[in-house]
Amino acid sequence: MEVNDYTLEILVREKLADLRAMTARRALVAGARSPRAPFRVRLGAALIALGERMGGTPAPRASRAGSSAGDG
Repeated sequence: MEVNDYTLEILVREKLADLRAMTARRALVAGARSPRAPFRVRLGAALIALGERMGGTPAPRASRAGSSAGDG
């Protein structure tokens, strides 16, 4: 079975249109996601949380250093 040039052109155009639509969808999805924190930041936060759960003294955080907790 031989495919003529016109049929081949139509098939290629449809395939290109599908690929362009898929690329556009992926770009929209990628743009909608919030940027993730770097791996080292997520790992550090997980290790701090693990240390606090294991009963250690909570590490002082920069946001807590300037506040006075006893002024309630």
